[in-house]
Amino acid sequence: MGPWSRASLCDADWDAALARLADANAFQSSAWARHKANFGWRPVRAMTGPAGAERAAVQALVKDLPGGARLLWSRGGPVGDSALWDAGLRETLTREAGGVLAYGRVCSYRALDPAAAQALSAAGWERPTRALDRGMTYLLGLAPEPEALRERLSVNWRHNLKRGNERAVVADWTDPDPAEMESVYRRLESLKGLAPQHRADSLGSLVRALGPSLILKRAVVDGRTVALRACAVFGGAAVDLLAAATEEARKVYASYSLLWSLLLESRRRGALGYDLGGADPDAARGVADFKKGTGARLIETLGEWDFAVPTALRRPAGALISWTLGKGA
Repeated sequence: MGPWSRASLCDADWDAALARLADANAFQSSAWARHKANFGWRPVRAMTGPAGAERAAVQALVKDLPGGARLLWSRGGPVGDSALWDAGLRETLTREAGGVLAYGRVCSYRALDPAAAQALSAAGWERPTRALDRGMTYLLGLAPEPEALRERLSVNWRHNLKRGNERAVVADWTDPDPAEMESVYRRLESLKGLAPQHRADSLGSLVRALGPSLILKRAVVDGRTVALRACAVFGGAAVDLLAAATEEARKVYASYSLLWSLLLESRRRGALGYDLGGADPDAARGVADFKKGTGARLIETLGEWDFAVPTALRRPAGALISWTLGKGA
């Protein structure tokens, strides 16, 4: 088991090394770090294994807090061999983040492996008292040919996809206006009584930072944007990032044609799987049924683990971070 060390790589070299590892994803990429840098986060990266044959890696985003405290958040990481996610990893992240106090949390989206969870616990990782993300996600394999993927859709999904294709125009949104994107989200929030989801500054940052790794599409009816959806493709993985539909979009079943278009484009770009995210069947039955209808399977993920320096800081810090951390971080 080799030691962990800071990954002093340029962004391109980091991404190349990352892509060679199992479970590499857009949240661990340099593009995601550039996006979050616009909101006060800085990346700390670590790897273990020889150059060109790395065995595990992690990118944690760091927020500097008053009093020399540091908050570390690794969405989608670490990646690679989970047997190597040991005390050395935590020590490296803490050292490179600096500061006198530190609270860190990682969130792996790989399927739960009881042996890996047991190994993490034995290595000193703990489950947080309050999770920030659901520990379940819908994962759809994209290896089959498009026609085979279509056959896996539920009867209702195929019917609604046909309706969507007939009633709305789905197009790449290559030069989006962040204010127009925000307006779609505001209409969604008003329709469902939701708290603010995304605003123009974060949407614009996301589009600029992710660049060609982002697939962004919109549904248009009579010249008006009624829905949008976006995913990011990195390595062999695609992950849902944005989804918003107005009342008009629901009437023309635009969400079905939008997602289907993203699935096909992700597959064309080399993605072997598409992470649709989780859904609460009790609170959002329609969303859960929509994702399940694609043929995706619901899996339990390895999920969230945390640590603190000093250790006594872990519980109080973990209970107070919802104002800074979250799935959008």
